[in-house]
Amino acid sequence: MLTRSEKFDSCSCGQWRFLYLITFITVLAYFYLYLKRRRFQNITSNIPTVFGIPFIGIVYKLIPIKRFLYAISSYFEELNTSTYAVWLGISPIIITIDPEIIKTVTSSAEFLNKAETLYDPLDGAVPEGIITSKVNKWKHNRKLMNGFFNHKALMSFIPVFNRGSNIAVNRLRKMSGRGEHKLFDLIKRVILEVSIETTMGIEMKEGSTENNELVETFSIMMNRIAKVAVCSTMGLGFLARTSSYYKSIRFLRKFLNKLIEQHTDNNNTSRNSETWTDGKESMSSFLEIALNYCERGQLQREDVIIESISLIGASFETVATSIYSALLMLAMHPDVQENLFQEIYTLFPQKNMQVTYEHLKQVPYLDMVVEETLRLMPSIPVVGRETIHKTKLTSQMVLPPKMQVIIPIFSLHRSKTWWGPEAHLFNPNNFLPENIAKRHPYAYMPFSKGARNCVGRRYAEIAVRISLITLVRNLKFSTSFKYEDLHFVDHISLLYDVEPNLQVDLREI
Repeated sequence: MLTRSEKFDSCSCGQWRFLYLITFITVLAYFYLYLKRRRFQNITSNIPTVFGIPFIGIVYKLIPIKRFLYAISSYFEELNTSTYAVWLGISPIIITIDPEIIKTVTSSAEFLNKAETLYDPLDGAVPEGIITSKVNKWKHNRKLMNGFFNHKALMSFIPVFNRGSNIAVNRLRKMSGRGEHKLFDLIKRVILEVSIETTMGIEMKEGSTENNELVETFSIMMNRIAKVAVCSTMGLGFLARTSSYYKSIRFLRKFLNKLIEQHTDNNNTSRNSETWTDGKESMSSFLEIALNYCERGQLQREDVIIESISLIGASFETVATSIYSALLMLAMHPDVQENLFQEIYTLFPQKNMQVTYEHLKQVPYLDMVVEETLRLMPSIPVVGRETIHKTKLTSQMVLPPKMQVIIPIFSLHRSKTWWGPEAHLFNPNNFLPENIAKRHPYAYMPFSKGARNCVGRRYAEIAVRISLITLVRNLKFSTSFKYEDLHFVDHISLLYDVEPNLQVDLREI
């Protein structure tokens, strides 16, 4: 048997071995970090860099997520720069609001991949869709999908946009004169119904159990994706992938498979993208066009499912957020709301109206209101690109492959450098023609820029304007919430930390 002294020596020896192992691993890890930081010295020596804590970077400063937009914005002022590098974990990324660098990033073929840090959570739910796919697949699918958003196609959607707007008015009328209410969910539900109808070709009838379940499932999925995105910043995305997350994805895939079978059985895939030339009365859904491409071998069935989900999710989030934000700005700025009402009233002295595309050319003040809303509250507040190969960003900086460049649109649009000392205030006059002419064209990008801009930009612009014309013509909005108390959160799309309540009143004329 071992004596007490021998046992102590044996235990002590084991502890020393463990200590040596920990020391070796620590030294090795720090050496790896040293080599990695040296690899990026070309970048970090040319622009201000925030290193943060070794192996963690500044991740801890981004928690809770409600601080994210404001944390990354704060460094522009703190470092007195429009471009800086920051370490997230053991990798650096570049964050910029410099219009010239933004122009390079969004215009170059070397930046056609999306930044993994921002888009991987979305890719997990809709893998290799139009929003997240790598350059080669994206080029192929984007070319096919452009047909869904051509002018004639968009014109065919206008009756659906009008119908959705009138449904929103009817639902909001029930709240008239009853104090302030939360309206965002109501608006999101209406716009989601419109998105499903234009994408899948399903008429969203009131009271349909299946349609209600479809709307509810999409809402759950988008909410869970947002939470995955939040947790992924800390490498904990798996925590948000709950049973409801997977259940919603399974439901949507099953629903789309069923819809595809119905189209196939009814031989409804014979129409092609030229269907749009039949005129405004003929509306083909994206699903019909995509299935036609599928028959030709240009798309896989899996692509049809993924792209359908991607389009619905992206379109309803951006459109609904833009409409709600515009109504909120009008409620907080009664003089702007009155000016807009007078412009709309001139076009529509009667409340029962159908907005046409020609009407949209006669509302310049509405354009200014919408643009200013999207400046302060861009639906997608942060975008990012990633280098494909070794790429020159500036004359002093060469980026390695897979280097990420993040563009916080929220910060860009509020920068005093580009928008003046009152950049934080709501002022539609920022979009008077003479003021637009003074600004760098890349200082404003609510739908991103370049080849990988928002494929549904025109869809969103038309849908938002028709909705606002109908809503403002019929209803008046007000709120007791103060503009200076607004706080925004990045959950893929822009959200409000505290959603302001709005009061709805009927227009007397």
